[in-house]
Order: sequence, then structure tokens, then C-alpha cells
Amino acid sequence: MKKVLLITPDFNPEDAKVKDFGSRLRLIGMNILDSKAFMVPLGLATVAALTPDDVEVDIWDEAVHGLVSDSTDLKKDYDLVGVTGYIAHIRRIRELGQIFRRRGIPVAVGGPAVSASPEHYRDYFDILFIGEAEYTWPRFIADWKAGSYRSEYRQVSKVDMAYSPPPRWDKVAADIRHYVVGGVQTTRGCPFDCEFCDVIYIYGRQARHKSIDRILEEVCALERMGVKNIFLCDDNFIGNPGYAKALLRELVSLNRSFRHPVSLFTQITLNVAKDDEMLELLADAHFVGLFIGIETPNIESLIETNKPQNYKTDIVADLKKIQSYGLIIQGGMIVGFDHDDTTIFESQFEFLQDVGIVNPIINILKAPQGTKLWVRLHKEGRVVLDPKSTISSDWSADDSNALTNIIPKLMTRAELMSGYGGLVQRVRDWHNFEVRVKRMISLVRRRPNIKKKRRHLKPVLRFLKFVLFTMDREARGATIRLLFYTLRRAPFMIGLVMVVISRQYAEAAQVPFLLETIDEQIRLETAKGMKLQREQTVFFVPDGFKKPYKAIFPELYKRVYQGLADKSRTHDALVEVTYDFLTRWGPSFEQFEEYHPPFLYEICDRTIAKENNNLQNGAGENAEVGEVPAEMVGLTEAKATIRLRQLADEVLRNVEQELRGFRPQPPGLELESAVTG
Repeated sequence: MKKVLLITPDFNPEDAKVKDFGSRLRLIGMNILDSKAFMVPLGLATVAALTPDDVEVDIWDEAVHGLVSDSTDLKKDYDLVGVTGYIAHIRRIRELGQIFRRRGIPVAVGGPAVSASPEHYRDYFDILFIGEAEYTWPRFIADWKAGSYRSEYRQVSKVDMAYSPPPRWDKVAADIRHYVVGGVQTTRGCPFDCEFCDVIYIYGRQARHKSIDRILEEVCALERMGVKNIFLCDDNFIGNPGYAKALLRELVSLNRSFRHPVSLFTQITLNVAKDDEMLELLADAHFVGLFIGIETPNIESLIETNKPQNYKTDIVADLKKIQSYGLIIQGGMIVGFDHDDTTIFESQFEFLQDVGIVNPIINILKAPQGTKLWVRLHKEGRVVLDPKSTISSDWSADDSNALTNIIPKLMTRAELMSGYGGLVQRVRDWHNFEVRVKRMISLVRRRPNIKKKRRHLKPVLRFLKFVLFTMDREARGATIRLLFYTLRRAPFMIGLVMVVISRQYAEAAQVPFLLETIDEQIRLETAKGMKLQREQTVFFVPDGFKKPYKAIFPELYKRVYQGLADKSRTHDALVEVTYDFLTRWGPSFEQFEEYHPPFLYEICDRTIAKENNNLQNGAGENAEVGEVPAEMVGLTEAKATIRLRQLADEVLRNVEQELRGFRPQPPGLELESAVTG
């Protein structure tokens, strides 16, 4: 039996300067919650479920089991290793690739980081999985077992969530006590189009979801394992409001049926404030936290980044209304938009204090590769390379919050970084935190209608011990005052207040390291003779190509599908055909001419011949003319047209991703440091 090891990476826990969401919480988790990691490895448990039973699969979470090195005894001889991770894991992901290559084990990589920027991983892994894995992983396993597999498996179109199986939690059951929260993915995609967001770039704007019965089944499975907190992993929980309400009604009933209700939290958009029924359902289903992308109180910046759900409303009133239902908001905030000057830091601080966002996540604006923001700023020459990194412009590899790959418009980079550091320092101050928590509690008007949750004595005692013997005087004083204030004003929220205090402690502990990182970066960029470099020029899909391409796409699609022997390669072949066409013309392409379609058809035929491993047969001569693609069967003509338009967009997105590695002209010239102006 073949054996596969799936790994989710960790940062070096000894390097306090580099922390992701889970790593920061681990600072207090080991003391209060007896945990080692934030969330269960949902992605790997899903990949394990996609693996046939005749292949043995194990999961190694480095946060739980420790870092893997060349000398680590894995107990088994594995035939394949798979690694996943986010962009902030990029260095560790690549280290793991090298470790297993030195061991002579084929190593594969997938996940959001690879799907966004595959070019950073090709030199470190044997197999890449680009995009969602529900279709490509089983296809690879079949190829691998047969003794021949490709170096890349790309999912061009978006998968049907019905094909995403229940995770194999049995693979992590022995370690479940080490995790703060469990995870259930309900939807993928978001209907909004925020310029800076990489969610829609990777997962699309159409909200896709699992069946409600499947989600309830997964929640029950985690509850039976003893999981007390569950993150519903959504890009936008209310992307489909009707579906969200139907699910919430079932979650209300399900949670009341448990002996001890589980705590839920998710990601959601501000427009939830317009729906009183949705807010009541969220509260009564026992949602203890909502992450909302607030971004900024600066309306001009919200318009700039295309966030109508925020700029077409009264943000302050909406946030206060949400909190009135006893729902704690973890707001995402950003500084550095083109309409932000140095006054934004004071505006952000006053806004957070007024609204009572207790644990905001504050970031400097970044331009993730592939997003609309990255394309715009790249064309303006405002995306720069990290002088300390060899990993393109992905400054997230150094620090996920403190640094940025952009040149701001109304301030210098030094002013942006310094102002950001000062803002974080003020927000994490214990006195200011205490003000926000009291503000949040004072806004509560409705007590959630939930089954009374028994307070487990052990974590409460751990928390009190932590307060009395670990916290410094300032933190301890603020904590004690907040506990008494909560008991007087909203005693049912005492457990939630203990959680937000724990988060505050973890975030406040990181401030000195963040400020040190910022100071170091400013010194580097202001050093004599220092010049930042633009990101290398990228050849984008020409605007003059897009519209005529979409018009001709149905014919290209039919030609490729009917000509290929392996129909599953249709989407990949379309990406290859389009890439081949554009790179042959390069930047000289201006508009679609009459002689371009025949050239595209010729490339189609050559690609078909190559795929069929029969170069002598040229065009798709053996095509079954009347054959209808399986993905189009049963669709009306109107729905088929929409589906083809969506597929054309996905093909172009993948082509543009590949064009980042195409160099039609010399790299961009150096520019003077933008730190000092």
C-alpha cells in the first residue's frame, strides 16, 4: 500500500517576529487553553478524504507535532509528501520541499499560496496543484498509482462544492485537544469586488456552498470529538443570504440539541446590519464573533477600493447595531489607500475607540499578486521589491502586517510604516483596550436566545492564574476592572470578554517586535545609496484581446473539447492555447485582426495533437462533431452561454498568472527610494 504524508507548515516558534494568526494565539493558548495550534488542518483533512482507501494517509501539523528537519524520524517510509500553506508560510513551504527532495521522496504542494503565485514554487517541488483540489487530487492519485503523472495539475473552473467530501477527522482525532477551534467550510467565493482582495482572485465572485445537511453533519462530527469552538470557513457567510438564513435556522436548532452548545464564528460583510432577522439568527445560533472587513472610516478610500457595502451606508451606526445583538466584531482595518494621508492614523484610532472594535486586525495596504490593485499599481510603477527577499514582491514572507510592497500616494513609505506602528501601539495599549471593551458592552441591547452554556472550571482557573501570576500590573488591572464591569452590565458575556482579553494580551505582546521590524525597514530603505526596485515588468492580457477573445471562445472551447482524447484536459489546453497565442505576439498586440482567428485555430490543433501524442494528425480531424461537453449537459442555452463566459474569464485569469513569468522586455529600471519622497 502506498503511503502519503500531508504537512501543514508552522513558523519557527522561536522567531517571535514572524507570527501568523494561530502563532500569536499560541502565546496565550498554551497557558490558558492547553492548546498548541489555532485551527484544525481542515484543508489537509479534506485532501485525505479525497484520497482512495487503498492509499494510506497521515497528517503532520508542525504546530502540533514539531518542525520537520532532515533528521526527523517520521516513523514510516512515505512514497509521497504533500505540503500546503498561505503566502505568509512561503519560506517554510519551500524549506519543506527541499527537505523531502533531499530524502528522495516526491513532494507536492498546493493551497492558497501556490494557487496565487505558482511561479514561486516550481523550483522546489515535483508536483504543483494550482486551484481547488476536489477534481485534480483524485486525478493525480490515479496517475501516480499508474506510474506516470504530470508536474502540474491546474483547476481552471470553479468546483461544485457537492464534490468536497466530509474531512477525515479521524486523521487528527488523537490531537484534537491541541486545537483552539475546529473548522467547517460552508461556502467559497464572494459577490463583492474589493480591489485589494485575493479571495475573488482565487475563489471567484459566485458564492458556492455545500448542502445544509452536509454542514450539520460536519458540525456534529466535531462536536462529538469534543470541539467547543467552530470557525465556519467562508469568504463571505452571507454571500447567498437565503442560503445563510436557512443554514442558521438549522444551526439554532442543532446547537440547542447539544448538551453544551458550541461557539461559532465566521467572516461576514457589513451589509448584514440591514437584516434584523439575520442578526437574531446569528446571535441565537451562538455566533460569538464576526470578522468584518471595515477597512477604513475614509469614504474616499472605500470608494477607491470599490467597497459599496461600506461607503453607501453609515458605518458607525451599522457596527453599533450589529454589536447591540451581543455579537462581537473583529474588524479588519487598512491604512495606506491612495486617499489616505498622514491624518488617517488618528482617524482610524478615534473610529475604533468610538465604535468599540475590541480586537481589530490592522494592516498596511498590500497588493497581492493577481488582484486588481496589483495590476493597477504595477502599471503605475508603484509595486516594489523587498530588498531583503528573493521572493518577488511578496513582503508577506517577512511580516504579514508591518511591511508593504506598494508606494503610497499621499505620504512616503516611511510615514506610512511609522504611522502604522504608532497606530498599532495606541490600539494595543491596555487603557485604550479597556475603553473599547466597555464601549462594546454598553452597546448590547439584546441577549442571545441560547441554551445556557456550562462554564468549564478548568480553563477559568487557568485564566485567573494567568491574570494573577503572568500579566504585568497594567494588564492585570485592566482585566480585573473589565471582569467586574461585565458582571455588572452583561454577565452572560463574561466568557467572551475573557476571550477578547486573551487576544489582547497576545496582540500587545507582539507590539515591540512589530515596532522593531518597522524601524529596521525604515533604516534599510533610508540608508545612503539605497534604491528600491520596481517589480519586473509584466505582460498583461491586452485589453484589445479580451472582448474578441470572449466572442470566439465558444468555438475554441468546442474545437479543443472535441479534438482531445482526454476530455479532462480541455481547460488546461485552452490556457495553453491562449498563452501561446499571446506570447507569440507579445506587447506588440494592439487589437484583434481578421488573421488572428485562423492563427488561434492553428495553435488549437497543434495543442490537441501534442496532447494526443500524435503530431502527424494535425487538426481535430477525428472530432465527434455532435458531442456535447459533459459540463454543459442539461444546461439551457442561456445558462450554457453564462457558463462559457465564466470559463473564458477563468482561462484569462490563469493565462495572466502564467504571463508573469514571460519577459518581453528588460526588467524595470531602479527608482529612487520612496521612503523619503
